[in-house]
Amino acid sequence: MSLTVRDASLDDIDRILAIDRAYSPVFAKAASYQRLLTGAGVVILATRADAICGLAACSRVLDEATLLNLVVVPPARGQGAARQLLSALLHRLGDSQVARLLLEVRESNLIAQSLYQSAGFKRDGHRTN
Repeated sequence: MSLTVRDASLDDIDRILAIDRAYSPVFAKAASYQRLLTGAGVVILATRADAICGLAACSRVLDEATLLNLVVVPPARGQGAARQLLSALLHRLGDSQVARLLLEVRESNLIAQSLYQSAGFKRDGHRTN
């Protein structure tokens, strides 16, 4: 069964938080996702048979966005979900006149680095530790 990428809604927050807390504790607070979903950003989901397999969340200010989280649940990894999420997010941001997307990735996360490089991202700096 293929993945579907769709916009998240406020009704998805509990399921988003469960994934965030289990696999990527970036900022697992309902209020953060509520802000993003009500105009401060974008949250999209990869789903399969109504189960959330992954998510991408970014904040937005004027023509610049910051990728806050891109996570795929372990059973769905290696199947292109991250690439689909990133592609859909870039398309959505481009449609809304965002000219630049910033992100940080751990130095040890070579899979994510490869994904971002293949999507055309360029290294802009390095933060120690």
